[in-house]
Amino acid sequence: MNDSNFIKASDMVLRIMKNIDPEQVRQGNKISSLWTQIVESIRSNSINGENIGKNMASHSRVIDLKNGILLVEADHPGWIQMLGNYKKYILKGFQMKIPELKIETLAFRLAGTNAEISKIHREIDEEKQRNAEEFRINKEQKELEKKGFVYKNSGQKKELPSEIQKMFDDIKNDMLTNSN
Repeated sequence: MNDSNFIKASDMVLRIMKNIDPEQVRQGNKISSLWTQIVESIRSNSINGENIGKNMASHSRVIDLKNGILLVEADHPGWIQMLGNYKKYILKGFQMKIPELKIETLAFRLAGTNAEISKIHREIDEEKQRNAEEFRINKEQKELEKKGFVYKNSGQKKELPSEIQKMFDDIKNDMLTNSN
């Protein structure tokens, strides 16, 4: 092997570091520290006002922020449920501290799973598309009903013309009597 097949470790590190935006790192650190600060400020509603926020903060961490959705990972489903109970409080804290990020909602995932914000965003988009398609179909259905092409299901049985009814009866009889 010749030396051209190898690169120095320092060169490799420099290439990697070139692609990292220091401002994004600072913003990520700010969001992460604010997460801890906001969640740790949560107190129990009980008489002693137990600081349950410290436990929630130590069992959760911020993973990603995209499209106004803050993805948070927790190490147990119970912590996800508790964090969900304080979702409005946490969002309000972020909106007060860093309104320029426009964090609109929180999404949670269990540690060790590979849920991503893009998947969550895609599911929301699919739901919107499904709703729009249902709306369009209902609108077309009403239009067809107005023009007389489709009858509303009124629960009343409609009679077929006698010649068509006779054809169906003949087919029915043939099916019942010809059991080959």
